[in-house]
Amino acid sequence: MRRSFSAALLAATLIGCTSNPITGRSQLILISESQAIAQSSQAYRAELAPWAKKGKLNNDPAIQARINGITDRLITQAIRYRPETERWDWQVAVIDEPKTVNAFCLPGGRMAIYTGLIDKLHASDDELAQVMGHEIAHALANHGAEKMSVGLASDVLVGVIGAASGNNGQRNQQVGQLAALLAWQLPNSREAETEADRIGIELAARAGFDPKAAPTLWRKMIENDGSRGRFDWLSTHPAPAKRLDELAALVPQMEPLYQAAQAKPPVVQSRLAKRHEAVQPVSTTGVWERFKQGEAYLDCKDCRQQFEARLAELSRLHQGRKWEELARAVLAIGQAEDLAWYYLGAAAEGLGQPLAARRYYQLAVQLAQHQGLCATASERCGDVRLPEQAQQALRRLR
Repeated sequence: MRRSFSAALLAATLIGCTSNPITGRSQLILISESQAIAQSSQAYRAELAPWAKKGKLNNDPAIQARINGITDRLITQAIRYRPETERWDWQVAVIDEPKTVNAFCLPGGRMAIYTGLIDKLHASDDELAQVMGHEIAHALANHGAEKMSVGLASDVLVGVIGAASGNNGQRNQQVGQLAALLAWQLPNSREAETEADRIGIELAARAGFDPKAAPTLWRKMIENDGSRGRFDWLSTHPAPAKRLDELAALVPQMEPLYQAAQAKPPVVQSRLAKRHEAVQPVSTTGVWERFKQGEAYLDCKDCRQQFEARLAELSRLHQGRKWEELARAVLAIGQAEDLAWYYLGAAAEGLGQPLAARRYYQLAVQLAQHQGLCATASERCGDVRLPEQAQQALRRLR
């Protein structure tokens, strides 16, 4: 088993190592940035759709204009770092959620900020620029594809260990997951956050935002009880005190850039003022085509009762190999459950769409190991054993 694990680890390293587009750091990249951007586009729309339905998306023109103005200035500098990102679909949404202190930027430049970060922290424009600059830096440095690759590598390593483990498969899968976490996620997470700190504060300074706002903003976050554990900056190493010291040490280096931008403000081209695609509920057209391409999304978070009421029907379709009927039924309900993703995976595999099947099986595994239906109420999953069967399917489709 040890030999198999080492071989898989070495193969993943040799095949997937590439250089960070900005810092030059070696990264594990098993999927391309373009693939990460395509997947993130779907995820972004699925994440925003429930907020749009509740009327909690971009509903304050003044706040939206403020965030657009700050972010447009940062995007201008981001494109100077990587000119090819001018073609990205830059968007920013303001989510009206006063209890959430958070923001994000997905691969491809799709962003969101929660009003809790603005209001609870009484954040100035300079401070908001540090947050959005940090998040944009993650996208510029290709951290999204790196994180996805970490998960893919974990699946590969777990599969190898499980195949070689005999009767100790479950225990060895747990060992493999822990080994993959220690081997990939922790070092990359520390390095990625440090990179985003450094790139983000420079983006903000070049855009004319005071770099001294970086340590003051992060100090507010630490002191705010609601932010602890929710904002990615606070949930990873290095520890907050050390990180504040590092940010403070960067301020003198950024001061000349800030002063230069103040003396001669950079020309800013607005890319956000007329963007409205993200605020619309997700369209239902082309659902079947997206399913076959591996881009189906299940965005209903309040449909579990309906999903459970139809479990017997879905099980019959699954056992009867009625693949198209099964997929259409799951898509129509829209509930994001581990079992729902497994059924989509089985349907895609049965319909001869192996790449789509792999994606749906991977989502089933991820949910089943955490908060999915089969993780919390396994008796409701009938003849399907998750995550074991999804992992077996992933090995079969390799």
